[in-house]
Amino acid sequence: MKRMDERYAEIDLLRSLAIVCMIAYHAAFDLSFFYAFPLNPLSGGWLLLQRFTANLFLLVVGVSFAISYGRMERRRARRTEILRKYAKRAALLFACGGLVSAVTMVTAGDQWVRFGALHLISTATLLLPFSMPLREGNVLLALGILCLSPVFRDLALDSPLLLPLGLPPRAFASVDYFPIIPWIAPVLLGAALGNALYNRHLLRRHLPDNRLTTLLVLPGRHALMIYLLHQPLLLLILWILLKNPNIS
Repeated sequence: MKRMDERYAEIDLLRSLAIVCMIAYHAAFDLSFFYAFPLNPLSGGWLLLQRFTANLFLLVVGVSFAISYGRMERRRARRTEILRKYAKRAALLFACGGLVSAVTMVTAGDQWVRFGALHLISTATLLLPFSMPLREGNVLLALGILCLSPVFRDLALDSPLLLPLGLPPRAFASVDYFPIIPWIAPVLLGAALGNALYNRHLLRRHLPDNRLTTLLVLPGRHALMIYLLHQPLLLLILWILLKNPNIS
């Protein structure tokens, strides 16, 4: 059995896979958005890649949270300690999300990020301590949110305050939009899965630690830093290669 402070290589490997997919998708998006390349990242295989990447990232967020929460429970941490820990983590993620918003206000114009992936993960980090007592019951909560989502989208409401919930104003557009409904569902599903596989030890064998896995999991262990830096680096590389940016 792993020590309480050890990481599971298979989770970092999944996170590394999500990072590779994210970089590939964003490269295609940048070529289309900034350089008018004849490809549409919002349809077909590119859209499938975007959906796969987002769901994988959020699923792993839920699994990782369940493992962390389970370790806090096993060492009998007080409720206030648990909430304080995740409030601090949520604040860091929200600050990083604010940085993304600020940068995209300059680079993406009216389509700047109001409530993107980091804002969602920050919100989920605050909410998950209250749903974790459901254990695997988080699957039902996730299914309920997915069932609610189509009805929610049909509500005739038009307020920017409701944008985080999944009710954006009319004519809203953003280069990165992950509202709570429905995108917290894969996080909840991951939390249920993490509780079953890791906290209940249904997963008996883990990915071995060797030279190959050490290399493959490296991006997954620095996911936040890569998330924040990959777009500026992609845009710089594209600018160098194409020499004619059309950033407005």
